[in-house]
Amino acid sequence: MNTRISAILAGALSAMAFPLAVTSAEKPKILVGPNILVSRDGNFPHVELMVAANPRNGKNLVGAAITEARPSGGQACRTYASDDGGSSWNASEFREQIEFGGGDPQLAITPAGTALFTALAFVKDDKGQDRAGLYVYRSEDGGRSWKPPADLGYSYDHEQIAVDRTFGKYAGRIYIGVLHDYPVYRVGVFRSDDDGRTFTGPVEAANGGGTIGINDQNLLVLSDGTLVVPYIDFEFLPEKVKLHGKVSSSVWLVTSSDGGVTFSPRKKIATIEFDLDERDVFGVPALAADAQSTEYKNRMYVAWPDFHGKNPRILFSYSADKGGHWSAPAPLDAGAPAASRQFQPVVAVNKDGVVAVSWFDTRDSSDGKQYHEYFTASLDGGRTFLPSVRISSALSNPKGPGNSVLKPTVYRYKQTTYLSAVSAATRWASGGDYMGLTADKDGVFHPFWADSRSGTFQIYTARVQVETPPKKESRKTSTTSPPEPPKPERERVEVSLLDRVEFVFDPTRYDALASEVEYPIRLKNTSKEAIYPPIRLEVTGFGFEEDQSEEQKKEDAENAPTVLNATNQKKLEGAIIEFRDMLGNLEALEPGAQTGPVVMRLKLVDPGKTPSLRIKLTGFVPKG
Repeated sequence: MNTRISAILAGALSAMAFPLAVTSAEKPKILVGPNILVSRDGNFPHVELMVAANPRNGKNLVGAAITEARPSGGQACRTYASDDGGSSWNASEFREQIEFGGGDPQLAITPAGTALFTALAFVKDDKGQDRAGLYVYRSEDGGRSWKPPADLGYSYDHEQIAVDRTFGKYAGRIYIGVLHDYPVYRVGVFRSDDDGRTFTGPVEAANGGGTIGINDQNLLVLSDGTLVVPYIDFEFLPEKVKLHGKVSSSVWLVTSSDGGVTFSPRKKIATIEFDLDERDVFGVPALAADAQSTEYKNRMYVAWPDFHGKNPRILFSYSADKGGHWSAPAPLDAGAPAASRQFQPVVAVNKDGVVAVSWFDTRDSSDGKQYHEYFTASLDGGRTFLPSVRISSALSNPKGPGNSVLKPTVYRYKQTTYLSAVSAATRWASGGDYMGLTADKDGVFHPFWADSRSGTFQIYTARVQVETPPKKESRKTSTTSPPEPPKPERERVEVSLLDRVEFVFDPTRYDALASEVEYPIRLKNTSKEAIYPPIRLEVTGFGFEEDQSEEQKKEDAENAPTVLNATNQKKLEGAIIEFRDMLGNLEALEPGAQTGPVVMRLKLVDPGKTPSLRIKLTGFVPKG
């Protein structure tokens, strides 16, 4: 993203606000699954996240991020693919990203199931100048492998992608919005009608005329194929640019009813206010549209962080007339503690018209500098929202050691070469310019957030389902018999789980000075039936039990590690670690699913002589 734009957009927003009511009575549930570590590809920062769901396959998800993984230094984008609903992921690299470095990852999946990944790569032009080249990659196997890219040329910035999933005239058309032509600041739109193989454009959708800067936001497609191109404006002329304090901006949209060929006059969404001194609580307006449901079809939604008060709050607004008018901005979570800071909102809508918003929230932090991922949902088209729930199982520390490593980079602008050293904590203090959130084919939401519980931004996700009570039928029209009473639950029995689960380990942490090690342990259910808590891991001994000499037994006993965090307080044999609260708020570990991580902390005597731990693992399954 353009650095000047980043500076302008790096604060908070201001608008008129009133509390959104909480949905009543019927008590819908937000069911949160375990936190899943997506990025198992290295202890380096992963920021600026995106995620997309396959409309043909409810188990297929594809994510993307900027990573500090370029072998020669600097940033390179990667993608991550899942075929099991988000429990496990495979990473992919791209030649252009490794060779040149890159940023601004974006994703979409077409009605044909083709995954599209687009990103900038900082290529050299014929004069040796660094330019932002735009590449689009296709995958026909759910993001596991990628075709050679389409090269859309260079100097583009902040590309945004959307696909027409309707059945209308432009069904399947792919749109990519781009910022280009500084200092005029034009927003243009590419389009493709061959499943992303080739593109036409860009066609101008809006421009700042050389007096005001603009930057495109995420594109939307309505149920009739109308393309919506939102954008935000900002000052960029030197005499008007501010580096500190609050600045006002406006959010606009233009639309196209002919497949991105021509565009309407602009319409205003909101006037907002950013605080340039609050760059660690970043967030730009995030938009979504309902193109599927019956009751709220074509309703549009927007959320953003607001600095009208002492601490930033997420505000929300909706339009019921295709963007012509917008509801008065209102706090998304009116019950948040006064000291909490909210930022990085993302909005998504599922097939049933349920509107979901996720964001970062510091309410559980003692100093307001760490955050959790939070989530809420609306069942009535954005008029009211359910009480918010916490998604992440551990606080994130954006200024942790892994994020604070300063890394050098060299770049050339005009005739001058610069050497700069930045860290993820300084360049992406809030995890990037945007996070991810999508809804899959079955209506399940998948937030995708930059999580630094380890001190390094990694990608985490979770399955989040909004369970709604069935609608009551009218007494006059109902002719059905009374519902059958619920069947009694089957009795459960405790069994060994060692042949029913697979152990999955998150990165181990070792403190050489204290001689302590931490093993974050997850369990993946590889059986065909659900596993119920309590799930317990017990240490039954140390060393290899078979053919062990007395001398070896003595040595193993002398070097046996001490369990520091046993649930039952035991230190050696008999120490039990329980998998408490590692299922989110779900009742059971379903087949194919994975728990959140349980950390086993060990004090070592001599790391070179530490014997193996003999363990047993038990849980409950239905009897018979």
